[in-house]
Amino acid sequence: MKKKKKKKKARKFFYLLTGFFFLFLSMGLYFHLKGSYYRRSFLKAEVNVERGLEKLNLPIQEKRIEKKGFFPPRQQARIVSEIPFDYPLDKLISEIYKVFSSEEIEVQEIKEQNLKDYYQILVILGFKKRITHHLNFILHKIKIALLIDDFGYSRSRTVESALHLNIPLTISIIPGTPYAKDIAEEAHRNGKEIVVHLPMEPKGKFNNNYKWIITGKMKEREIKRITEKAIEEVPYSRGLNNHMGSLATEREEIMKPLLQVIKQKNFYFVDSKTSSHSIAFSLAKKTRVRSTQRDVFLDNQKESRYIEEQFKKLILQAKKKGEALGIAHINYITIQNLKKLISQLEKRKIQLVYVSEIVD
Repeated sequence: MKKKKKKKKARKFFYLLTGFFFLFLSMGLYFHLKGSYYRRSFLKAEVNVERGLEKLNLPIQEKRIEKKGFFPPRQQARIVSEIPFDYPLDKLISEIYKVFSSEEIEVQEIKEQNLKDYYQILVILGFKKRITHHLNFILHKIKIALLIDDFGYSRSRTVESALHLNIPLTISIIPGTPYAKDIAEEAHRNGKEIVVHLPMEPKGKFNNNYKWIITGKMKEREIKRITEKAIEEVPYSRGLNNHMGSLATEREEIMKPLLQVIKQKNFYFVDSKTSSHSIAFSLAKKTRVRSTQRDVFLDNQKESRYIEEQFKKLILQAKKKGEALGIAHINYITIQNLKKLISQLEKRKIQLVYVSEIVD
């Protein structure tokens, strides 16, 4: 009896073991076939994605393939493509739907984001509700800073209009002018960035009716004293740029003590480039003062067509360098034209910034 029982138990164990073996074999075969199916489907999707990117003329900048899930793991690709600045955006989303719609792949989700530094389109592709690809199309925005000079002499409607422009605007105030402090206070309340527009001696004759001005005959101590006093007269200021100064900005013995004060105050410096021979910007870089220089004067002629053409030049400069600084002056024609030009900007491609965001 005992032997029979042992044989029965042995047979049961054998059958059970055999059953588990075939079960695991079946499961292994199932997962192997399913994994093979996923791999083949992924490879087909890959071919379609590469063709689609070629049609869109958006080459791959970065790519990595990950494995997601278990039993069996599935491949997913993450691809980054950079959108060129001049690429037409208005039809891009509809084109994405068009080129990535086939039997092997489909668009499962698409999201558009217009962020501060870049514009992007996020696309999820797959088949039968399974994700195979994450595509990230990125357009890095060019940065344009606008610096408006010559504030301080009046509180006209034009001045008020400029102070209430709803953009990151940097205004430059001449120290010692009647409304310098009042305008600085209001500009600060309205979220504008403020710099000191320090008069400096130009070449040739000029009307010297400035309270604070740097001249070519001054010694180092006097240059430092005047620079410090000028800064004190413009509350909330974060930087300094030259008013006139075609003579002063060409001379290292003048600019060096001035830049020392700027560095001590942790200010930044903007070379307005009133002279093509200015050494101010290069000297600022050499002495490790945060600095930049003017790329385009927008309103040397107070005409709408001229300002519009100069603004186009500013955008071209930003496209070349990634960022650019345009300087204009506080007057009615300039402000009205800037309002119009700013409203027409392609905000998915161009970011308006404070001057402090492009100094280094």
